[in-house]
Amino acid sequence: MNTTVGVGALLILQGIFLMPAHAASTARSGQRVLMIEMTPALCSMQPTRARMRQCLEGYSLTVSGLDMGYGERCGRGSEPRLTPLQLKVVNRIMPDTTVRSQTWQRYGACSPFSASSYFRQITNYAGALKLPKELNTGNSYTVSKSRFISQMTRLNKGMSSSSVDLICQAGSRKQSILTDIHVCYEGSEFGSCSNVVDSCGSRFIISGGE
Repeated sequence: MNTTVGVGALLILQGIFLMPAHAASTARSGQRVLMIEMTPALCSMQPTRARMRQCLEGYSLTVSGLDMGYGERCGRGSEPRLTPLQLKVVNRIMPDTTVRSQTWQRYGACSPFSASSYFRQITNYAGALKLPKELNTGNSYTVSKSRFISQMTRLNKGMSSSSVDLICQAGSRKQSILTDIHVCYEGSEFGSCSNVVDSCGSRFIISGGE
């Protein structure tokens, strides 16, 4: 049986917010941080998201941004200009217009890349990344952090445990619920995250929603 799910393929199959959690690192030149949100958990925990497309349409996860390490908040209200074809592709992993605008203003506009190139970087990273199948079943699981990280590193060649930063929030019963996965790169290769959040503890819940 297939026990993996590629981020890009997963979101395309689904037809697939508010600013992303702060990236694991923005300091080191060349380091990039892809930020992925666990949609069912955040839609349930934050009622203000209830009318967002990814919540209404039952997405398992979405990409919330890519910090390329060039600084933050350079856009000053600028909007990313994408062709209709590229927008259709980006919509599959970043369906919310406000989130796309905010991530461009916060991270993309600080880089030397055009909006088209910036969002192409996001779709390239997301399309190549593989995640454990538990993230796409619609069920909820309690998992150990060590097992989850081992799955990630096994599925993605060149990834080490230091390439992943897991971010959790406390649920209604005080359990740790996974809300964000940050994956760190050095150029096109996996790198080591710095200034990590790592707030999940030894065990956490992957929420499949209500």
